[in-house]
Amino acid sequence: MERIRVDPRIGPLHLSLYLAILYRWSLQDFHDPVQVSARTLMPLAKIAGLNPYHRCIRQLHEYGYIRYEPSYNPAAASLVYLPGGAFNILR
Repeated sequence: MERIRVDPRIGPLHLSLYLAILYRWSLQDFHDPVQVSARTLMPLAKIAGLNPYHRCIRQLHEYGYIRYEPSYNPAAASLVYLPGGAFNILR
């Protein structure tokens, strides 16, 4: 959270999407990778459109907060890996 606090690129949509990813991660007993889809994350993150969703998840990947591996297949989940660091304490 300290890194996010001082990162001017991170806004409310990034935070809500990141929180939704963490929630999905918790449902998977904190195991990587997190299986995600826009259909499951958008309502959790309160993101109404596909464009903002894709922009935010791509930016979280580019900024190093997650490693995102899109499936490009609507029937298959994409994968999100969370960096170890602070999360090792939860495992």
